[in-house]
Amino acid sequence: MENDPAKIAALTAEAHHWAARRGANPYDRGARENLARVLFELQRDRFALGTAERGEHLLSIIGDAFPIAPVRAAYLENLERLLAEKPPRASPGTVVLGLGSGRCGSTSLTALVASIADSVATHENPPLVYWEPLAEQRAFHFERLARLAERFAIVFDASHWWLNLAEPFLARFTDGKIVGLHRELEACARSFLERKALGRGSINHWAPAGNGIWRHNIWDPLYPTYPLPANAAVDPDGAKLEAIRRYVREYNDALTRLAERWPERVLLLRTEDLGDAAAQHRLFGFLGVTGYP
Repeated sequence: MENDPAKIAALTAEAHHWAARRGANPYDRGARENLARVLFELQRDRFALGTAERGEHLLSIIGDAFPIAPVRAAYLENLERLLAEKPPRASPGTVVLGLGSGRCGSTSLTALVASIADSVATHENPPLVYWEPLAEQRAFHFERLARLAERFAIVFDASHWWLNLAEPFLARFTDGKIVGLHRELEACARSFLERKALGRGSINHWAPAGNGIWRHNIWDPLYPTYPLPANAAVDPDGAKLEAIRRYVREYNDALTRLAERWPERVLLLRTEDLGDAAAQHRLFGFLGVTGYP
């Protein structure tokens, strides 16, 4: 590849084409798959096998595009090589998911779990998972979590996208646990609104495609889509805020129902309490560990 400038130029142009297609329609799976294929062909040997840099690079391709089979295989091969010097555990560690609507403290929760000895804790580890999860997305995540659990006592990832994989997760990992975060509704919604910017042309993940008011974003498929409200054209920010409020409310209601169905395996925490010693004691006790961050 290094000695064929023409091929590199052609692949680079193809990557730009598929990235533009994905940007124009975030739901275009073919564009995402082709983008992953081209990026992998361009950069498959960029970092040495068995290095953290190679793992991060492959995840960046998956995050930007899609977990196609060749990239998934390359990532898992690299992960096995990277972990080769860490002895396998006698029994798998505990796999834990952190859930929350977003703008709810999941980064802080990840830091708390990362303070536990013999843990590996990540935040929004690719691939992205759609609101209606795809089989390839689920398979990649579950395989990664299972392999890490062979060597670590606690394996953790936090993301809003886990909500609609919570039940399959609890079935697949019979000792797995879930920590759900819920933040006060108005504070959470307004934090989202600020994050996604204001006015026409800003981001509104919850609006239907082709709405003519807000621009597309590659994370749109990760959220539910709501009907366009009547006031959207004259008050885009007010309409977006209402959609966000609905999303956060429905997400938190779903978390509550999940905890009611699985009281021994799902812990709910208020975002506002994460800094308190009592909440941290509850978290560590739920995970079966002792210690302080």
